Amino acid sequence: MLLPRLITALFGIPLVAAFIWIGGIPFFLFVLGVIIFSLYEYYTVMSIGLKPVDPVALFICGIILPFAVFFNGNFYPLNIGVFLPLFVSLCFILPLFKELFAAERYLERPAYTSFGIMLISFGLAHLPLIRDLRPDGRLLTFAIIITVWVMDTAAYFVGKKFGSNKLSSVSPKKTVEGFLAALAAAALTMWIFHFYLTGFTPFYSFLLAMLIGLAGQYSDLAESLIKRAAGVKDSSNILPGHGGVLDRFDSYLFIAPLAYYFLIFTR
Repeated sequence: MLLPRLITALFGIPLVAAFIWIGGIPFFLFVLGVIIFSLYEYYTVMSIGLKPVDPVALFICGIILPFAVFFNGNFYPLNIGVFLPLFVSLCFILPLFKELFAAERYLERPAYTSFGIMLISFGLAHLPLIRDLRPDGRLLTFAIIITVWVMDTAAYFVGKKFGSNKLSSVSPKKTVEGFLAALAAAALTMWIFHFYLTGFTPFYSFLLAMLIGLAGQYSDLAESLIKRAAGVKDSSNILPGHGGVLDRFDSYLFIAPLAYYFLIFTR
């Protein structure tokens, strides 16, 4: 399993880094691609688990919502952004409206559909907003992604070597020791980055690191809960050695919106 993981990382890391470096519309389109793949994997996983999801509403709202979030962001004040609350509302209205006229009606279907849209599309749509922050959006995005990589690595190795206390039955391999190691790794990584980020004090960097560490690990557990409910191990096998696209970006489902609004309200 190690060789496929290394090969995927060899090609994937430069690709992600290139889009972050370019930023703007290209990075948004990259994130949109991640969202589309993740929505497909979510639909597939829920179908395997016999959890009803409306694919039409899932993809229509799941694709439109990131556009609304993006153009409502820092430097894209187009008219579509003014209607962001409307598009958020449609993510609940459309799935429920369609259910009223379905041959067989299930309240679970609009609930699972809206849940997937908000969890995946709305959450990940904040990554381009972080990239567009001034003056350090590019470096901030790299800092967040590298922090996640470092803390995931720390959690894996410490948990494997020293882990004895299970963190949650949702993901039996995750341990309290790995969880704490991830928080420590996040703090150390952001402390290094704070020397290069404008206006970042050690304490402010520590707060952001704790937010990333906590949000990332709980976000990962949230995706594990979905897979466990559906009875599957990975969201797909599209990335050799890594599972699916959603498996690779699950940490950012919570990190992206929470980090963005933390940065907006505290700087």
